[in-house]
Amino acid sequence: MSLKYNWQHPNWPKFTFQSDGINKIISEYTKISSNLQGQVSQLNQNNKSEAYIYLMVEEAINTSEIEGENLNREEVRSSLARYLDLELSQPKGIFHKENGIASLLIDVRNNFTNNLSKEIVCSWHKLLLTGQEDYCARKNIKVGDYRNGPVDIVTGNGDYEEVVFEGPPGETVEIEMAAFIDWYNETSPLNDNGTFLPGPVRSAISHMWFTSIHPFGDGNGRIARAISEHALFQDFEIPPLFSISTPINENRDEYYKMLAESSRINPSVDLTNWVKWFSETTKNAQVDAKNKIDFILKKSIFWDHHKDTILNKRQQKITSKFFDFGEKGLIESGISPDKYQSITNCSSATATRDLKDLVQKGILTPSQSGGRSLRYHINLIEEKPVFNIFWKGNDKKLIEVSIRKLSEDIQRNINFHQSPNKQLNKLIDKYKVFSDDNPEHLEKLNELLSQLDNSGFTP
Repeated sequence: MSLKYNWQHPNWPKFTFQSDGINKIISEYTKISSNLQGQVSQLNQNNKSEAYIYLMVEEAINTSEIEGENLNREEVRSSLARYLDLELSQPKGIFHKENGIASLLIDVRNNFTNNLSKEIVCSWHKLLLTGQEDYCARKNIKVGDYRNGPVDIVTGNGDYEEVVFEGPPGETVEIEMAAFIDWYNETSPLNDNGTFLPGPVRSAISHMWFTSIHPFGDGNGRIARAISEHALFQDFEIPPLFSISTPINENRDEYYKMLAESSRINPSVDLTNWVKWFSETTKNAQVDAKNKIDFILKKSIFWDHHKDTILNKRQQKITSKFFDFGEKGLIESGISPDKYQSITNCSSATATRDLKDLVQKGILTPSQSGGRSLRYHINLIEEKPVFNIFWKGNDKKLIEVSIRKLSEDIQRNINFHQSPNKQLNKLIDKYKVFSDDNPEHLEKLNELLSQLDNSGFTP
């Protein structure tokens, strides 16, 4: 009998993948994520808080858009800020979906040092759908518990609908999820049992496995991406800053195509193509986070530079507006005199006068073209970034800083544990990536590890 879905494969769920091409991506991911952690450590507390909110809002908006849901960005931001005790204002209305995804993302971060469990996964589902009880009742969706009936993924609407995927039978979900959770915890860096997988690989397999089981009546995609982030977070001492759903949403068609390839088009337990694509996506998420943090730093530098610049209320409103939507929006398009009039509700003469004044004060710069195509752009203060995320083979200073920091971390680990451990192995792997076979660096590593010679440990 021909297979329709991957969970019907005789080797399910013994997933495999070929490491060719993937190891290089993992190496690049490791370098980028280490540098990103360094960049974040240079932020002051205000900028760090803003970066957390900014990137978590991006995750909330994008993971929801992937499922066809458009959320109120400002309410997502307010919900996240309240959960982080950064804002005391009360919501201006009822925004169950915004509050639900915000509480889910916060809880994923809060649980990154914990093993996964049925209780945690089901609590995430309950957080996601809190306040949507009427919808769930109409759709016969169990909130905060596994389904016990069939589940279909359907495309199309109206007169034509097509079932593109069916999850395993409801009576098997409990067993399927128990197997998944056991594997997830066994391969976690929290456990020293020799089955550790690199974060991007573990995250990719987790995503495919969970979505294939489809344990809930709704919300499976968002929970799957939350678990993927949880898997990535566990590679770090503190949850890093990035949004995995941002690059996924930007390549949504490719995302669904790659999921479908292994789950139903060519049902297989070989996830090589999926793991490679997903690992590349996690790397891109780090680069995207770097760009967003750079923007936050530029914004901070801009306001610090203009802290004594006197602006009227209209000018204050417009200047703030430039930063409302990140590097896109007005930062990218600029503002026309007509747009200035529309936003501030002023006359043409007032708009012209305000804009000229903003140019004179160094806040805006006019475009080269005149007439109706004239645009004014924000004049960001260019300063050299504290950290450069992109790897340069001849950047000796960056390499030395990274090597020195890793040496200190390795020494602290040895002093504390006095024996081999999983965290030490991870630090050694990172050290080797940065050393790039430099004899001097490798000699230093061997000196550090010689302290463990009596244990029979070999790096």
